[in-house]
Parts: sequence; structure tokens; C-alpha cells
Amino acid sequence: MINSLEEAGAYLAERSSQALRGYSTRDFGREEFRGARSVLVQASRAEAILEDVRRQLGPGLVAFIGTQNSLAKPKANGVEVVVGVGTSQFDILRIAASDAVNYDKGTEDLINQLQSWDESIGVDIFQAETDTVQFRLKSMPGNMLAFAQEVYEFCPDIVDQGVGSVEDLAEEIRAANAVMLWWD
Repeated sequence: MINSLEEAGAYLAERSSQALRGYSTRDFGREEFRGARSVLVQASRAEAILEDVRRQLGPGLVAFIGTQNSLAKPKANGVEVVVGVGTSQFDILRIAASDAVNYDKGTEDLINQLQSWDESIGVDIFQAETDTVQFRLKSMPGNMLAFAQEVYEFCPDIVDQGVGSVEDLAEEIRAANAVMLWWD
């Protein structure tokens, strides 16, 4: 069992065969956050590495997929896998500094909504970055259309600039057993 950020970083570097960075990124990859560690990997490997690392982490540590499309100069090559200090999965959003600033929602606003969904159906947050959060459902909502409507009201862009209708969103959530929130 891994119990420190340093051990977690070393394990992440070993399992990914990538150089460990002494930070994770925020603001679309442009800001370094020294309270976490990360590696860059091919997108096709990110989830497998994440699951491997998560199985090894002790209490007080979290792991997630971070920035996927960096706007840093020079642009980072790969998807970020992050380990950091946290007491719950909601600290992932704090590490990533996720927000929906275009909708006047800060990090804590996003966390409050995710906690509500976690209490009702269970969520597993596996990816977070500046304007995007992805989570798997631990159980299916009893009324998928009502849940999709609630998701749409919280994150209109996934319908208005994405799938096109709440009904299509409900089908996408059902098929993927996951939700991808993003605010443009």
C-alpha cells in the first residue's frame, strides 16, 4: 500500500515508464500545481495506468486523468495521469482547479453537485481538468431521462454544443455508464 505522495509518484513513473513531473497542470496545461505529481502517457494507456495506480494507493491519496489537451507552449505531448493528496475523490477537482467559469460556477459548486449525485447513485470521478470532469456511474438512475435533464441543467454545453437533445444525452449516459461534463 502506498502512503505518501513521493511513493505514489515513484510508482506512477515506474508503471507508466515515463518521466515523473514534480507537478500536475491547471489552466489547460499552462499552470503548474506543485501539490501533485504527474506523467504524460498516450491516451490509449491512461485509463489502464490510472486503474493500476489507484489499486495501490492508501488513504489520503487520489489519482486521476488530468489535462488531456494542453494549451501550454510548448504543448505537452500526451495525456496527464496525476497522483495527489486528497481525502476523497472530490479533492480531484480541487487539484485540477476545475470550474465552469462561463456559468459562474467555481470548483466548490461543481463538487457540491457531484456529491449530490454520489449520494443518490454513486459516482467515480476519473478525469478532471480546467473545464471538464468525467465520472462513471456506480448505479443507474431510476429515471434516466430525469437524470439527463438534471445533468443538462447543470452543464448545458453537453447538449447545446454536443449531443443535441436531452433524450440523446440519456442514451449516451446509459450506453457509456459515464458522464462527461464540459463547459465551453
